[in-house]
Amino acid sequence: MAKKEGISIDFGRRVSELLSEESDRACVILAASWVDHFLGIKLAQEFSKGNSKARDALFSANGPFATFSAKLNAVFCAGWIDSDVYHDLQVIRNLRNEFAHSIDSRTLHDEPFPKMVGRLRVPKRQYHDWGQLRAAATDGGVVLFTGERLAEAVEDLDISKISFRMGASVIVAVLVANLGIPVDMGGSVGTIKFELPEHMGEFSE
Repeated sequence: MAKKEGISIDFGRRVSELLSEESDRACVILAASWVDHFLGIKLAQEFSKGNSKARDALFSANGPFATFSAKLNAVFCAGWIDSDVYHDLQVIRNLRNEFAHSIDSRTLHDEPFPKMVGRLRVPKRQYHDWGQLRAAATDGGVVLFTGERLAEAVEDLDISKISFRMGASVIVAVLVANLGIPVDMGGSVGTIKFELPEHMGEFSE
């Protein structure tokens, strides 16, 4: 896919790799957890004065920044993310709620999830042909393509999980870049480290 905007390619790729290792339910919940975590880090950085008791109250169960939704609205209203990022994070939040609150065995192939993933906006700013990616099984394996259906295609494949994984990795990378959160990709496998002031170390765990 053709690249448009500049973001942290290594970070986005690492997020995509980690998401690909999970089931659909875990993939969505993990992506939402990262977003919630990053929003909390930004708010903790900006509300770092006062004392620990006052700061802890902001993120307590009854505090103003207790929920994903509250953090997202605060960050958006502060002007730290644009309307497209806000829109996409709301989509991820809604997907998270659908998966987390359902006892059924659901996948990203099930409706209405493909349509929800298809509404993501930020990936369209990163890739010229976002939303046009398709997949097909051939005698030689699986091929991802855009444009007209391949002549050698034996069967069209649903790529809802691939689309979400790719889209979420772009959205998370853009979010981190917009919030100005330093990321260390040199940690152990499966970890992403953050550089924070010492008094906010609990937010990196």
